[in-house]
Amino acid sequence: MIPWRFVEDLQQRPDAWLERQNGERIMVQGSCFIGRSTTSNVMLPSEKVSRRHAMIQTQGAEYWLVDLGSANGTYLNGRRVGQPCRLNDRDQIVIADFQFIFRSNSTVQRERRGETTTGGETFLVVRSGGCWLLVADIISSTQLAQRLSPEEAPRVTGRWLAECKQIIDDHSGAINKFLGDGFFAYWMDEDGAKADVVAKAMTALRNLQQKSEPPFRVVVHHGKVFMGGGGSMGEESFVGNEVNFIFRMEKVASTLGLPFLVSETASRFLKDVPLSDEGAHPVPSFTGEFRFYGFTATHA
Repeated sequence: MIPWRFVEDLQQRPDAWLERQNGERIMVQGSCFIGRSTTSNVMLPSEKVSRRHAMIQTQGAEYWLVDLGSANGTYLNGRRVGQPCRLNDRDQIVIADFQFIFRSNSTVQRERRGETTTGGETFLVVRSGGCWLLVADIISSTQLAQRLSPEEAPRVTGRWLAECKQIIDDHSGAINKFLGDGFFAYWMDEDGAKADVVAKAMTALRNLQQKSEPPFRVVVHHGKVFMGGGGSMGEESFVGNEVNFIFRMEKVASTLGLPFLVSETASRFLKDVPLSDEGAHPVPSFTGEFRFYGFTATHA
């Protein structure tokens, strides 16, 4: 009989798991951390492994492998992980002298995307609600990768992702999707009641921007989103004009050369947050001009 070691619920059949070479299976759920630390979900006792080396992040029906700035790297199907990579069934993961095969249950994944079937027909479950939306991405990530060595670039990117994820987690938010050189995070909040906690997360990210590398940009918006359906975007599949708007906002911030940009809608809830009026600007694919605000406040 093949041994099982569940990270969390021993009674739950896993949607995804890692298989060791000896046949042991390790359940993957939520944020599954891999490293030398005894607090890791998957503890690898080797000096070649960093204390917090990598993680597999569950994003609804998707699983993403993220190197957390490790010294010796994480390898997926023979290639070093330089940015978050979506995992597929039977992918090979190598960390130092440890090898794993990633396995996933595709039937369960389809159900978790929000699809239910009756009589052969598929129905999509869709909900709507107010939401804080935040997108962060590394500025000139291609140039950064060219400037740094092949060994250093993944470390810098991985450390940044790990620090950003910790900030979002510490402030009750969730990362909905990794974007290669960035991420999309959210806070469900119908009436702006979470403005204070979002403001604190913004300040923590602004403080992180003061570090030398990597330079990154943050945009923040608030609006009504639609969740569910059969999409692939994380714990919830987010769609709607407001989702499109925040990704277009990133282009506006880039054009203005601003490291932090807040929409007018979001600014209405951030009443006690110091914001600078950056004027009204057109947003690609949207009609008219929209007012935006900068955010430069930091604290020790």
